[in-house]
Amino acid sequence: MDADSVECPFCGEPGEVYADYDESLPGEQIFVQDCAVCCRPWTVRVHVTAEGELSIAVDRS
Repeated sequence: MDADSVECPFCGEPGEVYADYDESLPGEQIFVQDCAVCCRPWTVRVHVTAEGELSIAVDRS
């Protein structure tokens, strides 16, 4: 699974994070995005480590 590929916490369908986030900025970036399949909102958390490693998590909003 790619770093920006996620599973919808509502319908379970695969999806992608489409919002802009800065991969060069260490820390956590939080925003809301709707599922492209079921249209329900996700809270998206993008975490970038000081070494530049990226992780993305989605939760129900």
